[in-house]
Amino acid sequence: MKTLIFLLLITLICGYYLSFAQNSNSQKSDIVNLPQPRYDSEISVEEALLNRRSVRSYSQTPMTLEQISQLLWSAYGITKENNSEKFFRGGFRTAPSAGALYPLEIYIVAGHVSGLKMGIYKYNSVKHKLEMVASGDKRDDLSKAVVKSSRIKKASVVIIYTAIFERTTQKYGQRGRERYVWIEAGHSAQNLYLQAYALGVGMCVNGAFNDEVIREVLQLPANEEPVYLIPMGVRK
Repeated sequence: MKTLIFLLLITLICGYYLSFAQNSNSQKSDIVNLPQPRYDSEISVEEALLNRRSVRSYSQTPMTLEQISQLLWSAYGITKENNSEKFFRGGFRTAPSAGALYPLEIYIVAGHVSGLKMGIYKYNSVKHKLEMVASGDKRDDLSKAVVKSSRIKKASVVIIYTAIFERTTQKYGQRGRERYVWIEAGHSAQNLYLQAYALGVGMCVNGAFNDEVIREVLQLPANEEPVYLIPMGVRK
């Protein structure tokens, strides 16, 4: 009898640790560590300003994880760590923000990226990582939010900005919602344009979309609102 009880205990313990290991591996697989961004380039800021254009069609060459890393860092990456105040949420960033309140969040819908599974990811700028929201190719679902859906379906990646307006309005009131957050989104998107040119990537910002479709596809929490939709791909 004691031997039977002992064997049952061993079985239960082994099952627990196996389940724990599987869950741990599953959680780790949902986190993608991005390559370290570069801080120099052969392309000058002046050249990028001169040649930046909106690009609406892309080659079939997949984007790389290195390109994704560089683009996300340029959009909203940490440039100087600062944990003195909670609202910094890690430090100063590549885009200026009213009161350093950083209301934006960035998602990517990955469809054709070497080294990255298809799916929806949220950018963790503090840790410079991607956190999976949903797996699988979601470009068709996302394309229902816009009129010219082919641009979304054929893009290698779609970057989506959302905003948590309360981060800004708690200090600046309605002016934060009507002005400051949108200005910040423009700062960040221009960073993307310049960085995209330097990487040989094309992009085209889009503000005409159905908010509710994007909310549903991205599984957004109630306090996040869509701001920008940006299809991207390697330039032809």
